[in-house]
This record gives sequence, structure tokens and C-alpha cells, in this order.
Amino acid sequence: MAYKLGFILSSIFIVALFVMYGDIMAVQVIYTNLDAISVTAGYLISSKGKITDEVILLAEQEANAIIEPVGDQTPMFGSIYEYKIYTYYTPNIIADHDLEVSIIRSVVIGYYS
Repeated sequence: MAYKLGFILSSIFIVALFVMYGDIMAVQVIYTNLDAISVTAGYLISSKGKITDEVILLAEQEANAIIEPVGDQTPMFGSIYEYKIYTYYTPNIIADHDLEVSIIRSVVIGYYS
């Protein structure tokens, strides 16, 4: 009888671990997708000189993400421009609120032109 109770209690623990592992893997997939988009967005920002509608549309379509500049900087040729791409994830077990998965990158304006 005791082994059945132990099995039931441990299976509840194992199920919770699998759900947590699923959350961690989902966040990793989202982060990898944002990282890939940030490379393409960085190239477009560097060549255009700012965050254009094309870059915003790319982030929205490919990753359902938002892209915005970091800080109050005026993009000038040769200056470093920082931007942030982020999206939200609703976890199953990790937290009781939405998690913001974000990447902050920087590019040199005019480097690819």
C-alpha cells in the first residue's frame, strides 16, 4: 500500500517537472526566434539608418514581437544604435503572469551600406 501512495505522489512531481520543462523549452524557442530576427533587423537598421516600418512589420510577422529603440538617441552615420525586440509568453507553471522574453542588440549605423 505504501508503494502505491509513493508512486502517486512521485508521479505528480514528475508531471510538474515535465510541464516546467515544456515552459523552459518554449521560452528557449521564442528566444532563438527573436535572436534570428534581431540579426536581420540589425542589418536593415544599419542600412536604413533607423527602425523603419519594414523592420517593425518583420518583427510582427515573424515573431509576433515588438521592436523599439533603447534610449533617446538620434541615429547618425557611424554611431552605435541600440534596439530591443521583445514578446510576451504566458507560462503554464513557471509564473502566474506573462513573461517578457527580450533581446537588446546594437548596430553601427551605415556599417552595411
